[in-house]
Amino acid sequence: MRPQIVTILTFALFLINGASLLGQSTLSDSSPPPPPQRTPPEMFIDQSIFILVLAGLLYGGYVLLRKNRAKNILD
Repeated sequence: MRPQIVTILTFALFLINGASLLGQSTLSDSSPPPPPQRTPPEMFIDQSIFILVLAGLLYGGYVLLRKNRAKNILD
């Protein structure tokens, strides 16, 4: 009996979900969305990506230096 209930509930949930997706407005008088007002401003990261690259290189060098010091101390 339980597998039948699970099957019926699953089927009912799929039908309810599908019916809610079909409930969109289908008016032919609706106008398209308005065009965008202006272009979005450029982000600061677009103009100075080299700062992030430099920071990544410096951090990588720091990590390598720290590993070498730890290795030399153990030897």
